Amino acid sequence: MGNSCCFLRKTLQHSSLNRHFSALFIFIGECRNVQDLNLSECFNVTDVMVQRIVEGCPCLLYLNLSCTLITNKTLKELSRNCLNLQYLSLAYCYRFTDEGFLYLVTEKGCHNLIHLNLSGCTQMTVNGFRYISAGCPSLKEIVVNDMPTLSDSCVLALTSRCHCLSAISLLDAPHLSDIALEAIAAVAKLRTFRTEGNNQLTDNSWKALCSSSQGLRRLHAAECSRMTDASLKSVASLKNLHHLDISLCNKVSDTGIQYLTEGSSSTKLRELNVSYCCHITDISVMMIAQRLCKLYHLNLSYCKSLTDMSLEWLSGSSVCSLDISGCNIQDQGLAALEGIRLKKLNVAQCVYITDIGMEKLCKNMRDLEHVDVSHCVALSDPAIRAISFYCRSLATLRMSGCAKMTDLAVQYLTSGSQYLQELDVSGCVLLTDRSLRHIERICPPLCSITMACCSSISKVAALKLQPRVKHWEHSNDDPPWFGYNIAEKSASNHKTYQDR
Repeated sequence: MGNSCCFLRKTLQHSSLNRHFSALFIFIGECRNVQDLNLSECFNVTDVMVQRIVEGCPCLLYLNLSCTLITNKTLKELSRNCLNLQYLSLAYCYRFTDEGFLYLVTEKGCHNLIHLNLSGCTQMTVNGFRYISAGCPSLKEIVVNDMPTLSDSCVLALTSRCHCLSAISLLDAPHLSDIALEAIAAVAKLRTFRTEGNNQLTDNSWKALCSSSQGLRRLHAAECSRMTDASLKSVASLKNLHHLDISLCNKVSDTGIQYLTEGSSSTKLRELNVSYCCHITDISVMMIAQRLCKLYHLNLSYCKSLTDMSLEWLSGSSVCSLDISGCNIQDQGLAALEGIRLKKLNVAQCVYITDIGMEKLCKNMRDLEHVDVSHCVALSDPAIRAISFYCRSLATLRMSGCAKMTDLAVQYLTSGSQYLQELDVSGCVLLTDRSLRHIERICPPLCSITMACCSSISKVAALKLQPRVKHWEHSNDDPPWFGYNIAEKSASNHKTYQDR
């Protein structure tokens, strides 16, 4: 039955209503063993259809109604009939109200819900969360993203009876304050917590949360502008942290990273994102490389204070996936990166690196499988030759906006990269139809090709390639250049300064 359920999820998602679709709903309602059903974005699903399904499918465990037009009538039927339901998504459903959740309290169904997604349901108020808390006390995971109307009172109402929560996601909830997080900390033992874009949460919030949830494994606290080094001192007390995202927390400095690298999870942390943390310097990278011995993914993108020295410190580290896009890295830094088995590298918008630097890098990084050199305006055909020649396991290459690339670059790529699956050449204005003849030779394994703003590739030639790949995109529009002229000028000024 599991395979049949998966089939239903794939075939119904994004469907539109017609006579066959209506008949299919009647058929589903007669399949009493269905456990897993995804109706996401089926915009013509009605309350009556859902009623037929839940009345005929008593074993339903998973139900995704996100982006549909269901109303309180559907919530009433779920509360009456779904005694075993564990997963429910109502994300971006705007037509139900708080009163719909009152049925959770008065009816016998949905009391075993473990996961609930209410993202984007901005019509909800405190009362709705109060009813959920009363009707679903066993709730373990709740997702309330994209809800700028979410208030402290809503969180207080939710946590009044939901004391089993282990995973909470509150992305884009800018008005939550320390009151909300302290309420969560008082009742929950979290393993996952996610918030983003909040300028109200202070160090007190993170101290309370980390003290109460010592088993926290994943913490996403991006763009929390009041997070400081003191917050990271609290985070450092966590004993089993595997994933940490503090991108755009611009008050974090080397001191905070020192707390983290000397903390209880220094030998457990697998992923770290400090993107746009402008006060982090090479010293932080040194501590990360030396002390986070299990780190797999490191995102340092747009950390403008980093220099080539940071890459020297990473040599010999455990990092396999590295993002240094938008950093002021030059060829010297790329050449110094050795003794590290990188599988994935993102150097997009590193405007100072040249073909020479890429060749030196590729000689040392022969295990690379995923490479992004988008908007590296100084790169030309020899860079692709080096990638293709040395990185024989290459599966993904993104070189959008590399305006100096010609058909020769694609010829190099298709000659050496026999396992390439994804290619993005958007904005490579010098590529012509000849490139597509080279690309045809590697279809398969190539299954995704993006050629937006490739003004020299004809529509006729591009369309010939479309049937041979799963993902295809092409346009003849002139590229907006994404500020390349500015980047080239910056690189030129930098070179002039060096020549002096």
